[in-house]
Amino acid sequence: MKENYLSIDVKLKGVLVEVACAVLMEQQCCGILIEDRQLDTFEVPDNPLDLDKDYTLTAYFALEVPAALLLQQLWSAFAALPVFTPGTLSLTASQSLPQVDWAQSWKQHFTGFQVGNRLIVHPSWEAPYVEKNQVAIEIDPGMAFGTGTHATTRLCLDAIAEQLEGHQRPLRLLDVGTGSGILAIGAAALGCDRVVATDIDPVACEVARENVVRNNLTGRITVTSDPLEKIDGHYDLVVANILAEENIRLKKALLQHVRPGGWLILSGILKEKESLVTAAFTGTELNVLPPRYREDWVCLVYQRQQVV
Repeated sequence: MKENYLSIDVKLKGVLVEVACAVLMEQQCCGILIEDRQLDTFEVPDNPLDLDKDYTLTAYFALEVPAALLLQQLWSAFAALPVFTPGTLSLTASQSLPQVDWAQSWKQHFTGFQVGNRLIVHPSWEAPYVEKNQVAIEIDPGMAFGTGTHATTRLCLDAIAEQLEGHQRPLRLLDVGTGSGILAIGAAALGCDRVVATDIDPVACEVARENVVRNNLTGRITVTSDPLEKIDGHYDLVVANILAEENIRLKKALLQHVRPGGWLILSGILKEKESLVTAAFTGTELNVLPPRYREDWVCLVYQRQQVV
């Protein structure tokens, strides 16, 4: 892994914070702070943002390109969205710092939690209390998206746990955009026999593999950087915790990997973009279940029709 990181300060109004965070994550941001509060990537703060107030986001990027080039890439990404008109935000390269300076500070903000009836998610510095028939997985905040505290990740974990607590639990799962690997690891811990976790970000894949080893699940989880289109096979459950636009772009490939009667879980979708995703997946061989909401995010659950 890279040992040094560049922090970028983004100054803007509160009304633009969520969209800006999504843009930063699309540009391979490793983590974001808002004012003095730490976030799980683009997590909405516990205290509601004042939409008219000025805020400063500090985004951390692996130091792989010169700061000037990174700033240019970010300006282009923001300019591509009509909501960011000239003068609505400013970008400044702040400082280079070692990983430990910011990654370690997450410890005071992340604690364990329970998903469904059986899954306990905890960081390495906490000893979980695990009751009979429960399982625990260890995930530390770090360089890849996904500790379970973000609304989209939690929505997916809840949906996966519900499927695996049913009478016909999925045996094969495909996790698209795995990040830290938390969804794949949670599914395997709950009894999924075969899991393939894919992410086009090599850093995320490295983090996911480390987390798989840490949780003693190397025999059941395969982590790959192959794009979705190059992955073979059909799965009982396909999960894509990615942004709305990516769910739409990958629609054909996602559907091809869901076996007849299998399930598709889509998240990473802001509420205002729910209709775009549902429209894109309308007319397919999918039956839609009631959507799930958490904060400003939505999770869509589909079941592919059985072949008659």
